[in-house]
Amino acid sequence: DDHKNWCDLELSKTNTSIDDKSDKLEELSIKIQNHDATAIQLAEDIRKADDMIAAIDAHMKEATEIRSVGRAENAAAIKDSEDARTAITSAIAVLKDFYKSS
Repeated sequence: DDHKNWCDLELSKTNTSIDDKSDKLEELSIKIQNHDATAIQLAEDIRKADDMIAAIDAHMKEATEIRSVGRAENAAAIKDSEDARTAITSAIAVLKDFYKSS
């Protein structure tokens, strides 16, 4: 009978559609799992990069402090050297005057 044939055909189409959609659902579920794993890995990579940035910032701060101390020590050494040069120049002048007069 025609009605039964039509029902059988529609039922077959429906079952095929259900199978196709089930396959598609499984495929998409696998993609979601893969993307979730990628997101977790990327989050871990970001955390590691943030840790590296924090370490670099700490090293830069320490290096800046060391340079500041070195700069201050260098400025003091230059001032001491200039003062010493001035004192030696004065001493040489005094000695020249003393020995010229003798």
